[in-house]
Amino acid sequence: MKLLLFLLTILLLTSSTALAQVRVMAGDIKETRRTDGFFNKLEIELKLLGDPLADAKAIRVKVQTAVDETGRNLIPERDKGDEFTEISEYNRSAPKIDIELKSPARQATQVNEVAGIIELYMPGKDPASILTIANLLSATGKPLVSPALKAAGIEITVWNKEQFDARKKSEEARLRKEAESKKKEAAAELGEEVVEGLMKVFGGLFSAMTEMDENGIALQVSDKQSKIIKFEFQSADGKELSYNGRSITGNEPKTIIFNLEQKLPPTARLKIYIYTPKAVLKVPFKLNNIPLP
Repeated sequence: MKLLLFLLTILLLTSSTALAQVRVMAGDIKETRRTDGFFNKLEIELKLLGDPLADAKAIRVKVQTAVDETGRNLIPERDKGDEFTEISEYNRSAPKIDIELKSPARQATQVNEVAGIIELYMPGKDPASILTIANLLSATGKPLVSPALKAAGIEITVWNKEQFDARKKSEEARLRKEAESKKKEAAAELGEEVVEGLMKVFGGLFSAMTEMDENGIALQVSDKQSKIIKFEFQSADGKELSYNGRSITGNEPKTIIFNLEQKLPPTARLKIYIYTPKAVLKVPFKLNNIPLP
């Protein structure tokens, strides 16, 4: 019992120290106003400083209070802060994130208060928040088998470029043939039916505007609880493999296409960072008297 209390005390002291080392400041402020009233908004950049940030891989902000000097509530009706934003390794020492608020009153010259919670995703705090799939390329074309993924309610299917293009082509031909046998309609309407059918078959994998590079890889992801925070491709020795860009189609499931700088080696592995309460450091913040532009 004494040992448990001692460990709990150490944990609380460590968390308190980390919180004290993180500072939050207001950065750039941008206000958008239109005469028709649409898309009016106020954007405030939050800048963070502190040693614990070096271990953070993603960030999320939950605004709890936002009022201008007239007392107007600036919190939007729809909260857009559900998802974490990845922190790149280049700005991990001083990350920035924007919060979007409603437009203040025209006569307001400042925002009296913005307060809330900043959540820093720090997987080093909880080993259970990191899942590793070894020999990724040997598992393409079928759902990944992982007890940890299953326990988290996550399903992932990996597609290489050849599989992606081949199945898209075969499904398109099959659907077009089925549609033609049912009715003779305008080509435009037929095309729409084929696209709709492909979306159903692939669960967001198909998009007429989406192309995969020669070095690309696609992940078809079902994550109903939105636990996945970040994907990372690595060599067998743990070196991160960079990608030039990614595109996302669909919703649930959705497909993420990564266009890597180099073709994945046969022994490449996939690291999946998922949300766990222990892996998140919650930093309360409160900013006052922020001047408006």
